[in-house]
Amino acid sequence: MSNTTLFLIAIVIIMLAAVPVAMMLKDFLPNIMEKSSGLEQIENRVYVLHAEAQELQNRVNHLVQRRNSQSSDRNRLESDIRKGEKLIRDLADQPPMFVHEVGDPQAGLMKFVATVTQEKASAAARAAGERAQVNPIWRCTNVAEVWASSFDEAKQMCDVAFPFKLGFQKTFMRGDAKAGGKAGGKGVPTPPATARAKAGAAT
Repeated sequence: MSNTTLFLIAIVIIMLAAVPVAMMLKDFLPNIMEKSSGLEQIENRVYVLHAEAQELQNRVNHLVQRRNSQSSDRNRLESDIRKGEKLIRDLADQPPMFVHEVGDPQAGLMKFVATVTQEKASAAARAAGERAQVNPIWRCTNVAEVWASSFDEAKQMCDVAFPFKLGFQKTFMRGDAKAGGKAGGKGVPTPPATARAKAGAAT
């Protein structure tokens, strides 16, 4: 048997064997391709879900940060409220101070400060029948701010505004004169406006 004949026989055998293989591939190849396509879709979906999960995690982290920030702000606000309430209680426990202005603040004048109290009238005043009802404000601290060009003038103005015969005692604070006008110094802490009054109105 020649080589050519053997070669032809081999080709026939290969072709006969290839037919079943081709039939098998025809049956299984579409399934394999379909499964491969399904795997790609699943992988794509996994990527999408992973991106969505990452976005959700970022949003959760942002919300947690906002919650922590709001909690910190709330704690700080509550602390400020407690401090304010304590300050109000402390101020409520302190007796009020009344400030009486004697004269008008003007450029060139100095401010002299004196503490003023109203004691019982002197024996001479009582003998003369000069008695006045004591205003309740004199049970508290009273300060006179006298605007004058000199200490002697301030003393005279204060004596006129708060006469001794009505039981007033004045004590000037030495070395507390402040120069002029509306921009006067800080000899005595300025109380609320409701506690400030002209000397004539308080007596």
